[in-house]
Amino acid sequence: MRKHSANSPENLNFWSQIPFLRILLPFLAGIIIAIYSGTQIKVFDYALLMLFALIVLHIIFKKLNYHYYISWIFGILVSAFLFISGFQLTTLNTEKYNSSHFSNYSNKENLYLVKTTETILEKEKSYKISIQVLAIKLNGIWVKTSGKAISYFQKDSLVQTINYGDYLIVKTNFSEINPPQNPSEFNYKQYLSFHNIYEQAYLPSGKWASLKQNEGNKIIATSLAIRKSLLAIYKNNNITGDEFAVGSALVLGYKDKLDQDLVSAYASSGAIHVLAVSGLHVGIIYLIFCQLLFFLDVFKNGKIIKMFLLLILLWGYAILTGLSPSVLRSATMFSFIVIAQPWKHHTNIFNTLAVSCFVLLLYNPYLIMEVGFQLSYLAVLGIVSIQPWLYEKWQPKYWFINKIWQITTVSIAAQIMTFPLGILYFHQFPNYFLFSNLVVIPLATAILSYGIAMFVLGSIPSIGLACGKVFTLLVWLLNKSVLFIDQIPGAILAGITTTIFQTWLIYTLLVFIMLYIYFKKAKYLFAFLSTLILLLSNLSALAYQAQKQNSLVIYNVSKVAAYDFIYGNQTLFLADSALTNNKSKMLFHIKHNWWERKITKQEICKSENINAFYNAYTAIKNDFIQFNGKRIFVIKKPMPNYKNAFKKLRVDYIIVSKNAKVKIQEIKNNFEFEKIIFDSSSASWKIENWKNECNELNISYYSVPESGAYIENFGLLQD
Repeated sequence: MRKHSANSPENLNFWSQIPFLRILLPFLAGIIIAIYSGTQIKVFDYALLMLFALIVLHIIFKKLNYHYYISWIFGILVSAFLFISGFQLTTLNTEKYNSSHFSNYSNKENLYLVKTTETILEKEKSYKISIQVLAIKLNGIWVKTSGKAISYFQKDSLVQTINYGDYLIVKTNFSEINPPQNPSEFNYKQYLSFHNIYEQAYLPSGKWASLKQNEGNKIIATSLAIRKSLLAIYKNNNITGDEFAVGSALVLGYKDKLDQDLVSAYASSGAIHVLAVSGLHVGIIYLIFCQLLFFLDVFKNGKIIKMFLLLILLWGYAILTGLSPSVLRSATMFSFIVIAQPWKHHTNIFNTLAVSCFVLLLYNPYLIMEVGFQLSYLAVLGIVSIQPWLYEKWQPKYWFINKIWQITTVSIAAQIMTFPLGILYFHQFPNYFLFSNLVVIPLATAILSYGIAMFVLGSIPSIGLACGKVFTLLVWLLNKSVLFIDQIPGAILAGITTTIFQTWLIYTLLVFIMLYIYFKKAKYLFAFLSTLILLLSNLSALAYQAQKQNSLVIYNVSKVAAYDFIYGNQTLFLADSALTNNKSKMLFHIKHNWWERKITKQEICKSENINAFYNAYTAIKNDFIQFNGKRIFVIKKPMPNYKNAFKKLRVDYIIVSKNAKVKIQEIKNNFEFEKIIFDSSSASWKIENWKNECNELNISYYSVPESGAYIENFGLLQD
């Protein structure tokens, strides 16, 4: 156990040393409630004024503060004021509530004046650019608007000339971003809403024209230009391929050239954090220069000088990396740590972190929904609260072993605090994270240090190419190490799922067990055990439901037919080979639903190759499917005449697929059924014709491409 100090939680005055943490919590709660409620509460403006007046009165009449039995009133007033402040601040930063938002003016094709807010990103079939909508032309008059949107430009050579900050005239019709089309699929609509983006547009060639160029934020524009010139230094010194992609991502945050398979390997080995310039990189820069400037500590006012130099270096590095949101966030967080260093005997690291978090949320309350923001603060919190306690359990005498132990304890501490979020967002856990960090962190530190030095050395013709070879070798070693770890059996535990409620319970467990370790009080152990029982009960209830599930899912995957027949913890997945052979599409559209439903056994059948299939709950014969008592007929070609002299064929569902040459009247003549389902393998115009026929014949239908995946739950399985 650590000695008592100003920064030690064992100190009886611990809570009095972290006033900003107590301020942050209700403020944070207000932000989160505002985001998830998605509503405005006008009366909160008056409530803020009333609470402010009551707080001022309480301060003026100081006698109230001397009465212990009513002192809690002041705390409630302040907490309520902070909660409502967080709520209202979030509302003010939600652009859809702004009356001038461009979506309020028209839902037809119009001329818009827009400004690009990011550099272009090349996609498979288009270029993606984030834009600010400045004005709309209505009745010959330009009307000023506000709001951001995502635009997709048809690929041509002209689009590649668009830069950050360019003004464009576009003729388009903005549409609302679609919600997830399949169960448990990534909610891109919600993700963009956290960035105040609710609309999107597609711009074919000829539907846009460039006006003024480079009119964006001068600091960001300069930063991006500097980063572009620094990337050129790498290229000019023969740094290419994966070495350029990983090196430029690690040093400068430029990720456009990263190979997806290599990114997956980094994720599997638990080293994905080195590919996104954020807290780790800014922390390494801070530690490197903090050590290099150690000599200033012995001079009078040397610590103040060191503080200013570190701030300049941190923000200088942020500018080199293009001032991305993650870098700005990390630089701000470490700036508060740097500022607190000269007075570290009178400050508390938890308070410093709370102050930096509070300031960042004042600037943009939606930062709390950024995964990087959450992971950065939790990792640092784990390092400052758990790592010292772990490190003191064993202090090796030998320098090399001591350094290994330091990296190990840092990795464990950070992983303890971040693994619940890792499972929630990414559904996986890197089993060899300790081993990978022992290799990755020293190599990443060397690459980052040498990569920055290369900006000077690489410009010297006589030694630039030699420096490029060294840099290439370092990154090659890093890549090979990561790939080696990724190929070890069991490198990653994938398919783990938790709910938001379970994640909160896990963090509650961590808090209570840490409090018990520090304070040795039985009440914290009791709270830990009670929370554990609640978590286990919730897990058991969900596991029981998974064992009893009995569902049909028809997925919405463009130009593909894909069906799940789910029975307990197993499924028969029937789909086109274009999907089953595509790992990335299977992961994005299908596998998350399997993980969420806790399906442990999947039988995957390719629809092109199957004429007959039988198992305990599903039977397939030609185009007929019987699933747990339900009969389904799939029409994917000209339909033969099944009608006989006595009666129609009775089925529960008809699935129309593959642009089948069939009329709805033909289906009605041959079958009795409850509903027709149009899957996502048919063209939209074809489905529109079928829908019109269904409406004329008063037939119930469901269009998967239009309404998203079709999900039918047939009740719980019986024992």
